[in-house]
Amino acid sequence: MKAVMAVMLALVLLIPSLAGSAGEPVTFAYSQLGLLAHLPWSVALGQKYFEEQGLEPKGYNFESGAKSIAALIGGSADFAANALEHSIKAKAQGKDLVYVFSSTRLPGFGLAVASAHKGEIKTIADLKGKPVGVSGIGAASHVLLDYMLKQHGVDPKDVKVLAVGISTFPPALEGNKIVAGMAGEPFFSRMIAKGTAFSMGNLSSLKETQAILGGEYVFSGAITRPDLIQKRPHLVQKVVTALVKASHFIQTKSPEEIAAAVPADLVGDRAQYIESLRASREIYAPHGLVSQSGVEVLMKSLDSFGVFKPGQKVDVASTYDMTFVRQAMKDLKLQ
Repeated sequence: MKAVMAVMLALVLLIPSLAGSAGEPVTFAYSQLGLLAHLPWSVALGQKYFEEQGLEPKGYNFESGAKSIAALIGGSADFAANALEHSIKAKAQGKDLVYVFSSTRLPGFGLAVASAHKGEIKTIADLKGKPVGVSGIGAASHVLLDYMLKQHGVDPKDVKVLAVGISTFPPALEGNKIVAGMAGEPFFSRMIAKGTAFSMGNLSSLKETQAILGGEYVFSGAITRPDLIQKRPHLVQKVVTALVKASHFIQTKSPEEIAAAVPADLVGDRAQYIESLRASREIYAPHGLVSQSGVEVLMKSLDSFGVFKPGQKVDVASTYDMTFVRQAMKDLKLQ
């Protein structure tokens, strides 16, 4: 707990409290908030949807999903912007976390290969013996890479997997520390557009994701603890309602309007950000609802990765709850 707090205090407070705000405090733990997989959070912050719900949001940004989940489990955060797989992994380890909103129905990652290696790497099988990057060992990007390798008959042990972070992925690839890896949006699209990398599998495309993984793949959203749901259900509803409203905004606005709604420090190069949004429109979950088929594909990938003990049965239905999303849809008249 102390270690988590020390890390959190060393990080930048992304959304400071408003002077004189009388809203109910709520703390969010992000895993690279600038990722397009977390776009509903960015829109909700930029449009002040949390404040509309009577909340005073504070957020801390972490380099990896594991660290944001540690903050949630340790009680330093009320919610984590993170992948459903963390709730499932926690359940497999005898802990309880609940995914209450789904930002995405597709991973929003892609297998990027350095253009300098285009002549030698023409298929996924050519990655054997090569250094390949993921955001972190055991992270969602690692699970995806592992699954993709196996789908193409490659033993993951034959690949040198390196943890290179998320925002630090581009320099790792361009600096030849790795020759390929799982890059999140907007970094994936930016490298492709820049010409420093080419795609060997775009998991921001519904068609390609279905071809590569076999269907949709529930990825990032909002995770909280069962004790918070029990003690402060009104808080959970307010957070989810703000995110559902942001999800609707994303579904109904142009990339230009979405970019204008996001805090400027998360946008960076506006033109590149808009193009990344345009390339990633298919990843978002309608109204924040979980896709059952997407859960099934996720479970297959986690099982393939060895998350579950032999013969272990996990009650996956208890790891997510769409009650708050459906109430938000009713309150916002989105049904």
